[in-house]
Amino acid sequence: MKKTMVVLLVMAMFLFSFNVFAQAQSSWSVKAGLDFGSTIEIDGTEHDSEIGYSLIGEFKMPYTRNWNIGGGVAYQLDRQEETNNSDFGFTPFYGLAEYRMQDSPLYFLGHLGYASFRYDNAGDTSGGLYYALGAGMDLGERYEAEVLYTDNSGESDGTDVDYSKISVTFGMKF
Repeated sequence: MKKTMVVLLVMAMFLFSFNVFAQAQSSWSVKAGLDFGSTIEIDGTEHDSEIGYSLIGEFKMPYTRNWNIGGGVAYQLDRQEETNNSDFGFTPFYGLAEYRMQDSPLYFLGHLGYASFRYDNAGDTSGGLYYALGAGMDLGERYEAEVLYTDNSGESDGTDVDYSKISVTFGMKF
């Protein structure tokens, strides 16, 4: 519970501080994601995992006419590896780039960053590379939906761990 509160506090501070820097042109959003089609690969052996949920906070500011840049954090609620019933989760911190199609509600986006890793069945864990690619659509002025392929890397007791999934997120812009 302490880890969850710390992550949520850091996420809130991150979003609000960036909003002050970028002034009126910037925006931030809060999203909820449904993660499915996920597999976790532990030292070359692939295992299925349960459907999971993510809470996401992002900050975006205009870079050029069609490009936005920003950052975000996604807290992936613990999910269970189906083979040995162990809970695991990642918390990615990332930079993002978003390409908006002119006169269209559609956009493409990419994330690149670091994902911290937690795993109940291990003593020593460390995070690694995080990346995501996907597309989104504005649903009116304040809402958006996205589909992303994401990949999280980490290490558990000296063993490589790779978690990939498809996420569908819905969010509200402020």
